[in-house]
Amino acid sequence: CYSNPFLFTDKTQTQYGIVDSWRWNFGDPLTLADTARSKDSVWKFNSPQVVQVSLVVTNSKGCESAISKFITITDKPALTLAFKDTLICSIDTLQLQSTVNAGTIKWTVDNLANRLRIQKDSTATPIVFPIDSTRYFVSVNDNGCITQDTVQVNVLPFINVKAGLDSNICQTDTFRLRTISQALSYSWTSSTGELISNTKYPLVRPLVNTRYYVTANLGKCQARDSVFYRVAPYPVAAVASDTTICYGNRIALQGFVVGSSFKWSPTASLLNANLVQPIAGPTKTTTYILTANDTLGCPKPVSDTITVTVIQPLKVSAGNDSSIVASQPLQLNATGGSSYLWTPATGLSDPTIANPIAVLDKSVDSITYTVTAFDINGCWAKDAVKVKLFQTDPDILVPSAFTPNADGKNDLIKPILIGIAKLHYFSIFNRWGQQVFITTENGKGWDGLYNGVKQPSGTYVYATEGVDFMGKTIAKKGTIVMIH
Repeated sequence: CYSNPFLFTDKTQTQYGIVDSWRWNFGDPLTLADTARSKDSVWKFNSPQVVQVSLVVTNSKGCESAISKFITITDKPALTLAFKDTLICSIDTLQLQSTVNAGTIKWTVDNLANRLRIQKDSTATPIVFPIDSTRYFVSVNDNGCITQDTVQVNVLPFINVKAGLDSNICQTDTFRLRTISQALSYSWTSSTGELISNTKYPLVRPLVNTRYYVTANLGKCQARDSVFYRVAPYPVAAVASDTTICYGNRIALQGFVVGSSFKWSPTASLLNANLVQPIAGPTKTTTYILTANDTLGCPKPVSDTITVTVIQPLKVSAGNDSSIVASQPLQLNATGGSSYLWTPATGLSDPTIANPIAVLDKSVDSITYTVTAFDINGCWAKDAVKVKLFQTDPDILVPSAFTPNADGKNDLIKPILIGIAKLHYFSIFNRWGQQVFITTENGKGWDGLYNGVKQPSGTYVYATEGVDFMGKTIAKKGTIVMIH
């Protein structure tokens, strides 16, 4: 048998002298070192095969003789076990299962108390009935080739089964029943008597309160237990559809809850967040989450959301304050919205457009127009423009002096436009004719600096030109005095 050392013995006899030399060749093709010089030699082959073993002997008289034989190196017999480890109850018997293809089989035990508790120990399927856990050894011998293996049989005096703790679950949930036991087979039934499953961890989906019974079996040993599941509907959390509000506005969140408790989040921009319908006043787009819990039934929270989109405030402009003369048209110009409403409507060509024409008579000294601008979402904002009425013709007035000493009083010299639609320029020159300031913007003036350098006190010359609302050019020149 391969892998087993084999003793080759010389039985040569000689009539003259004695045999005093041996040369063995074991014919192993896997090595060149398969020779020996002793009378009796041991060799181990490492694979099944047929080899030719030869022996040459020589006696003390110089006579030589040789012999060879073919030797068959066989494989170990095949041994297959149906199971290697198993579990039985102490009152059970067990038939061990094995399959062999050749040779003789023998079963033995490592436990003296169970040595006599085995039947048909020379067959492939002996019967055992151990009183405690035992290891069984099986050996198959085929012409000296031996195969061995073991089977562990664990013995329990009885079995237990635990179906788990009674619990609350949510209606329509699917879950697995979990049992703890050493048993090998199981049977689950419901409180209605319905067979649920023969598996250890069955999948169930009760819709009403249900008790489940489990029967655990290990041979003739049996144990039973049950578990009760109280079925409760999910809590309900529902919120109205997403909505949009204007910046600065508030809205009531329309929530609905079925459960023992609820909460809103985030709460920073909520009034009365402890109510199911709180008031929300976010300054930016916010998603609110309403979560409902049921501490008495279904243990799982349920949530719903509502997103409140905040339209950012409109940037509305009614334009710069203006001065006009009686009966002279002034075009107002509002920006920042998609529709407009001017108030009061006094003297306006159309108070519902962005750029109405204002014409005022001498009965008015000044008026402030307020424009309300709306966007496509209905959000609105306001701005105002003041119009002063002079009882003169269109003109450009320039003060005679200014004091740029940063006291907040009369620090700038700038033209006052009366009935002027557009300022072409306002320029200032020093006594050497050098231009020290120019602007075309209404409301912009000189602060007494030139290239960042404070200019000396004294008399300066100005020149200015503009056009009135009738298209007539108005030009003026004069002097101003700067006093530090």
